[in-house]
Amino acid sequence: MNRLALLTLLLLVFACGGSQEPVTDRGIDIPVMGEQEIHQLFEEVTDSILAVDAVSYTFEVEGVQIREVSLEFHSTGSAVLQRGTGYDNGGIFVDYSTEDLLTGLTEQGVIVSNSQYAAYLNTTDSTYIYGLAEDGGAGIVHQYGVPIGTVIREYLFPEEPFGAELDARGYRDLGEEEISGVSCRVVAVDMSPFESTWWIDLETMLPMANKITFWDADGTGMEYTVTLSDVQTDVQPDPEAFLLECPEGVEPQQVRGSVPAGSVAPNWSLETPEGTVVSLEDLRGKVVVMDFWATWCMPCRQVMPVLQELHEQYGEDLFVVGINVWEEAADPAGFMADLGLTYPILLGGDDVAAEYIVEGIPTFYVIAPDGTVAFHAVGADPANEEALKEVVGTLLQQ
Repeated sequence: MNRLALLTLLLLVFACGGSQEPVTDRGIDIPVMGEQEIHQLFEEVTDSILAVDAVSYTFEVEGVQIREVSLEFHSTGSAVLQRGTGYDNGGIFVDYSTEDLLTGLTEQGVIVSNSQYAAYLNTTDSTYIYGLAEDGGAGIVHQYGVPIGTVIREYLFPEEPFGAELDARGYRDLGEEEISGVSCRVVAVDMSPFESTWWIDLETMLPMANKITFWDADGTGMEYTVTLSDVQTDVQPDPEAFLLECPEGVEPQQVRGSVPAGSVAPNWSLETPEGTVVSLEDLRGKVVVMDFWATWCMPCRQVMPVLQELHEQYGEDLFVVGINVWEEAADPAGFMADLGLTYPILLGGDDVAAEYIVEGIPTFYVIAPDGTVAFHAVGADPANEEALKEVVGTLLQQ
């Protein structure tokens, strides 16, 4: 993956907490909210955002990622979002410009998505990619084009958009701060190993900014902040706002998105770090959860505790496996051990990823005992995690 391709992966991550200390703003004492009060705050934010059917805003994103490939990026643009019956069938329009400040490389593009299809136009290199909904087209939003953080996905969830925050391990009240001319309450949310800080408009109770922070002890990690302005919630988007035609002279590229549910899962044989060969055919009769991941992938880390939970909950009735892909120089086994994860991993999965049409990670597949595909999802999305648990539970009860 090139540097700008990494920039455009939708990182769906959250965050960490600590002790409550007095906070001030411009020297004025501000009462510090306790965890119960902050929880009530996010309940209000949830109610406020669910009252919004569609929103438009402009955005600015600044961030840095330090791993095998280091990035320092800056993105600007505008977005229109409309809630659907699920995250993947809402309306999305993003017009953006992004730059890798370390290399000077820039990219401009547009991406749209609706209940029928999704399309991505990179105007910098005249690339047009589209996919139909029945072929997993909504995955284009996760896999191409959209700069980090620019889609405030909470506007797209039909239920509990701030469910992750309401379920958080802890909170820190950081006082009040003005963002884009708007007075906001600032709250850091503990979703270890990530921290997600929200700036909440005190008048509308809607988000105005979000900061994602994750750093390892060795100094690798990432941090980015998306700041909104000109937030409009009285918009009524024309359905054509979520359509994007292929420009004349550009060759359209259609993607399938995934191996279709109900079809026979392609067989594979890969080695564990210890050299043991494992094949999908040998696992026939079991429910198999496949997670395509890499050590440098921040969203991959977010979902790993969910996979560990499934591994521990169901034991031998379920085979959870992490298929490592797209690594150049890393120690996947050591990485897993450092995180205290014990489910098996397999190495050298690039060819398998290609056969399973994996273009963004983490990508999940659930394989039924008869060897057919039962489920597919892309991205570290709480909705994906809940759907994964539900599918696995249903299959194991049959």
